[in-house]
Amino acid sequence: MRGILRLGTITQKIHNVQRLRQILQVLVRYGFGYLVNRLNIDQNVVGRSLFRLTPIRKLDIFDIPPPVRARKVLEELGPAFIKLGQILSTRPDLIPLNFCKEFEKLQDDVPAFEYGKVEEQIKNEFGSDVDKLFDNFSREPLAAASLAQVHTGELKTGEKVIVKVQRPNIERVIMADLEILHALAKLAEKYIQESKPYSPVEAACEFRKAILKEIDFSVEANNTERFRRHFKEDDTVYIPKVFHNLSTKKVLTIERIEGIKVSDLERIEKLGLDRKQIAINGANAVLKQVFVDGFFHADPHPGNIFVLEGNRIAFLDFGQVGHIHERIKAQIANILTAVIERDAPEIIEAFTAIGMVEGEADIEKFELDVAELVDRYYGISLRELKMGQFLVDMVDIVSENRIKVPHDLFLLTKALITIEGIGRKLDPDFDMVAQTKPFVERLIRDKYSPKLIARDIRKLASAVISLTKSFPKDFTEILEKIKSGTLRIEFEHRGLEDLISQTDKASNRIAFSLIIAALVVGSSVIMQTDKGPILFGFPILGVIGFVITGVMGLWLAVAILRSGRF
Repeated sequence: MRGILRLGTITQKIHNVQRLRQILQVLVRYGFGYLVNRLNIDQNVVGRSLFRLTPIRKLDIFDIPPPVRARKVLEELGPAFIKLGQILSTRPDLIPLNFCKEFEKLQDDVPAFEYGKVEEQIKNEFGSDVDKLFDNFSREPLAAASLAQVHTGELKTGEKVIVKVQRPNIERVIMADLEILHALAKLAEKYIQESKPYSPVEAACEFRKAILKEIDFSVEANNTERFRRHFKEDDTVYIPKVFHNLSTKKVLTIERIEGIKVSDLERIEKLGLDRKQIAINGANAVLKQVFVDGFFHADPHPGNIFVLEGNRIAFLDFGQVGHIHERIKAQIANILTAVIERDAPEIIEAFTAIGMVEGEADIEKFELDVAELVDRYYGISLRELKMGQFLVDMVDIVSENRIKVPHDLFLLTKALITIEGIGRKLDPDFDMVAQTKPFVERLIRDKYSPKLIARDIRKLASAVISLTKSFPKDFTEILEKIKSGTLRIEFEHRGLEDLISQTDKASNRIAFSLIIAALVVGSSVIMQTDKGPILFGFPILGVIGFVITGVMGLWLAVAILRSGRF
């Protein structure tokens, strides 16, 4: 069954052909039927009626830009796809930038599920009723999202808490969608040539890892504890406590923070708090996470940051975090130093050292774009330089030049842009570059410290010794295979499958067109003979020929229009 073979085994495994059909139908309705056709999915599996659907029954759907239509598709398909869009919104290296910006609008607000299911979920996890575990547990949720909803409560000890409860059966629904998504990504990469630069399978795999972590609340609990340890000695930052005895994979109980949202400037002023110091404390906290700990809050938007007494910052919701490897951390320091010093060659060298300038990237164009960006900011004082805008411009260049960037670097860029925006709202004179400089200088010092150099020398020596030991054996094996004629070199061709498929379709259409043309000619000849049964003064065979020709021509025209290629 051509491209559907793998999908067939998946649908048998998860018993979800109906869900596959629903996904494809939504794509067709929103004007992506030409992509569905190109996936080469066997009609016997998803049903022929799928391929007769028209986009939302009206052609003006094509007046809506593709990114907007794609967002609507994700919203209609539910939790897994909404999360997919939210993750892809941070990956301009995987999807076009205009799609990233549109996916940032995805809303995760959904109706709450009934309180009875909340009680049932908690009892299943802990073996006890809600009233035996909590006092004053709220029946109405504080917030509801596609994966879980949040309730307030109070422990028997009197401590105020937030309880995050996972939606019933959401894991089963998401696992089914993940399998279908992965299969569709494989088909897209195989049959849709234009999708290959965006690595659909890689995106599906990364998404799978991300969402599986997000539906396991024990991961968020561990993240919270790790941040709590990192800021244990810092009296400018507070991280809520996790109650592990009331937390599992499906329920998370953490300390409830009584504070002010960092965006509530009016209340901050009313309580006499120092807005400038709050901005500095928040920026220093994020910069410490990035450049000291290598483990940072990836979503520090105003709803996740509270202000406490003494201008103290409290971070909430550690479901999304980023990790920065020591090697990459040093190169980030080089990039930021180059930004501050307007050194375009150093920026390019740092990107290359991270291993991101490769594959289909046009290095010469990338160098020119970076140089032009640096020239654009030349002469601007550090105080006037908006790091957030510079990073946005840098991301645009990276995206346009197909530079492969680790996911966590995009998360880092987003975090720095967000925290700078918060800082400037609190204090219009806030200088993110000045706050960043001490951390970067520390990284540079550490990079050239004797201890670090000695460690690198030990690693290099160990690698050289290992290579020296294994080389004679490996070289001998290669020679033996050459002598015996068993040495094999394999080549992989890419893209020809799609070319063959498209050539096959084109030849079929040409043959079909020739048949239509032959019928037209034959019917015209019959019409001129005036022989055989007559209908309204015309030979019946000629009339039938023209009717068949009209139907076949209309069918061919519709097929071409639906393919999106004229």
